[in-house]
Amino acid sequence: MSDVEQTYFQRALSDFVYDVASAGAIRHLADMGCTVKQIQERLDFPTPYERIQKTVWKHLTDTGVIFSERPEQGKTGEKVEYVREYDSYGRASFRRVVVAETSTEPSEPCLLCCFGLLKYRDPERYAQVLGALEPEQAEYIEGLPWGVERVFHRPDKRMLGIYHTLVSAGLSEGVCFFQKLPGG
Repeated sequence: MSDVEQTYFQRALSDFVYDVASAGAIRHLADMGCTVKQIQERLDFPTPYERIQKTVWKHLTDTGVIFSERPEQGKTGEKVEYVREYDSYGRASFRRVVVAETSTEPSEPCLLCCFGLLKYRDPERYAQVLGALEPEQAEYIEGLPWGVERVFHRPDKRMLGIYHTLVSAGLSEGVCFFQKLPGG
């Protein structure tokens, strides 16, 4: 086996072992509302903090809790339908038909979060924001690997609590706020 194949095999085996030993538990604990720190404390198999962060972030983006682009009102999509047709001998066959679909419903409200941008551009204000939050709220924010890009977060109970705490402290502007609906 070549070095490239050996490296590929070892990485695949490592990923498999990680998935069996930790990833499922991490996703489950994240769904239960645990922070990254709480997840690390509860795992039976020792897992690096950064790996837990990445797994939680990927799970939150895969499940639509965090997303990089906000669904827009009136966005056009495609819907696939299958139409049954009969030939001259009466045999049925199916034909795939793509139908354009336009949503007229307003997109759901979501919070625009700029924690990563703030962390790297203004560390003092970031520390002030974390200091204004309840300990578990700050632990949630600190545990996620926010990038420098702005992301959207579904307004679940935890995130609404963080938002209201920041509003009460006068710190939500430019950090965590509701994105206005188009035309709203």
